[in-house]
Amino acid sequence: MNLSEQKRLFIGEVEFERDSDRWIPWAKEHGFTTIILYPVDELFTLERMGDHVTGRRRKLIELAHQYQLKIEEGGFCLSRFLPRRLYMNNRELFRMVEGRRVADINFCPTNPDTLEIVAAQARRFFQRRSDQQVFHLWPDKGPHEGWCSCPTCRAFTPYEQSLIAINALAAILLDTGSTAHLSYLVPDNTESTIRCRPNMFPLPFPTGGPIPDRDGWAIAGPRLLSPNLPGPS
Repeated sequence: MNLSEQKRLFIGEVEFERDSDRWIPWAKEHGFTTIILYPVDELFTLERMGDHVTGRRRKLIELAHQYQLKIEEGGFCLSRFLPRRLYMNNRELFRMVEGRRVADINFCPTNPDTLEIVAAQARRFFQRRSDQQVFHLWPDKGPHEGWCSCPTCRAFTPYEQSLIAINALAAILLDTGSTAHLSYLVPDNTESTIRCRPNMFPLPFPTGGPIPDRDGWAIAGPRLLSPNLPGPS
């Protein structure tokens, strides 16, 4: 599987709920090869993590197959691997902003306890999806903002913190015996000495958003530069 030859369209939470049945034929018409579907809420409810291919989602997967588009799973959902309910009694798991722990997005990636919880959640997530070959589990606001400023995390840029987190997920993915790959987003003019695991691959995340012909992927929505975007359902 040559990951770099795919042309991906990410259908996020809003478009998934509203217009995804129109985005799929549009994607085929505009040369996309792959659809990235956002994990709906029940995927992250431990009691129901396997019960996700139902209703609207099943119809969309069938529609994508009808148009001969590959399906990959993920999106801006990395925060959900650390349950927000833990904030009440375990604030040290969460990111620090101006000296205060907050539970809005992301987490503290240099806290070993945080990574242990994230890894446990990821293991369940991956094991339920043994047929998937590519995952995209990105930070909520991309790799360049919304990370931790605690004394330990300050040694790392926001991008490096995102790599620490995704490396932890990639390690678990390997440990499950899967041959799947995990993407990570790379902002403009960004460098890091952190080595990525062999089952990780980069996707450009330029200022202003990805452009499909240049970056190999795009985000469905009104900001996508195209003269004929699909209208609302």
